[in-house]
Amino acid sequence: MITKVVHGWRVGGLIAYLMGPGRAQEHVRPRVVASWDGRDAAWQPPQLGDGESGRDLGPLIRALRAPAVAAGLPEHDDEGKRGYVWHCSARVAGGDRVLSDAEWAEVARELLDGAGVAARDDAGGPRWVAIRHADDHIHIAVVLVRQDTCRRIWPRRDYPRLREAAQRIERRLGLTVTASADGTAARAPSRGELEKARRQGREPARVELARAVRTAAVASSDIAGFVSALEGAGYLVELRRGPSGDPLGYKVARRGDVSAAGGVVFYSGSKLAPDLSLPRLVRGWEEAAQGSDAAVPVDAARRRVEGARAAVGAARRGHGVEDADGIAHATRDVLTAMAGWSGELGGAAEAFDRAARPPRTAVAAPGPSGAGLRRVARQLVRRRGMLGVSDEPGAAMVALAVAMAALLREIAAWQRERDREHQAAAARAAADVVGRWAAAKSTGPGTRDVLVDHGSAARRPRIDRPVQRRSAQPRD
Repeated sequence: MITKVVHGWRVGGLIAYLMGPGRAQEHVRPRVVASWDGRDAAWQPPQLGDGESGRDLGPLIRALRAPAVAAGLPEHDDEGKRGYVWHCSARVAGGDRVLSDAEWAEVARELLDGAGVAARDDAGGPRWVAIRHADDHIHIAVVLVRQDTCRRIWPRRDYPRLREAAQRIERRLGLTVTASADGTAARAPSRGELEKARRQGREPARVELARAVRTAAVASSDIAGFVSALEGAGYLVELRRGPSGDPLGYKVARRGDVSAAGGVVFYSGSKLAPDLSLPRLVRGWEEAAQGSDAAVPVDAARRRVEGARAAVGAARRGHGVEDADGIAHATRDVLTAMAGWSGELGGAAEAFDRAARPPRTAVAAPGPSGAGLRRVARQLVRRRGMLGVSDEPGAAMVALAVAMAALLREIAAWQRERDREHQAAAARAAADVVGRWAAAKSTGPGTRDVLVDHGSAARRPRIDRPVQRRSAQPRD
């Protein structure tokens, strides 16, 4: 269950939108399924006439606004402060069953109670209403003002608490399990970005820019090369500098991507993905600068990948000397470099994205395996035109893919044993894609014996339990 919260000032405008037909007539039979006082469906606005869209919203809106009116709160932005209208949307996964109105009503109460916004037994708490106009989601509108004291409410840690409540609901109702708020997910395009991309007939700028930034970072060894690579690919780049002139950050834009006011739409690296901020990129470049690889890039990459797999396996058995999280993050660079060989491998790099980042509470420590992976990734990108890449890859490329699939499975096992199910799933998905690509390409000239010769690398990792394993029980 995915939840999203936004704040505003006009509860009347929000109710009018939720109970209306929607921007594209997508709201089907909008109805109230739950409310603050338990009357629930009794708050359903009556229809005016025969039209489906004409409803008398006045009584519901006035009732919701009453505490805010008594408190003297405005219906407009108050000097840049956060609005007191708390709007939460909760959506189940596409493959989940359709919940009944009664189930959604209970979901709304459980979310509000779990998030600390409106406790179940608090008669003087804020007024709220849950509205459903589709099979797979509801909207909850809350006026963050207490009824008994007319004092404004400022929920504490409502976002992470809401995520925890959603996970409890998933387990109770047998819904698709979603990830914890662990800081590993890249920011998804907003609804406005998706609609803009749809109008333009291209993918969202945020998605394209994240891929371009990552590729430029892998191919570069410093900030100057990074900026040059992005500009050479046709993107706009601006650096943010401190008083000393040192670069502190950057922002990137797609040419021709402008806002309604005509300004260029820039994205900072940290807004594209948690690991694309300038300090993180600089750390990776410094790590890759340690040591050298003189062999042919593909051969060197294969050896580095096989060594990284051994290091992760040792870490799983409890006697490794390198941080597997650091290796997983550097593995993303090699996959990014391999993405230039085919769109299928590009999909593997995208699938692995979340598995490359450790949770918010963990820090990926650098090590020789990670440094070697970053270094050979840069060599692969820089010398791609000299490698004879064609529709029929050579045996060395297929061997690298076989070794990479094995490393990805080892990383998946590492993540799974630490109860990072979504990171483990991402690594397994990437391993499956790379493995299928290697199998399909192994029938070309000179590649038939690759899967046999590197069979030890293709075997799935042994499922060991780490020496210390934290409890899998959810933290409520």
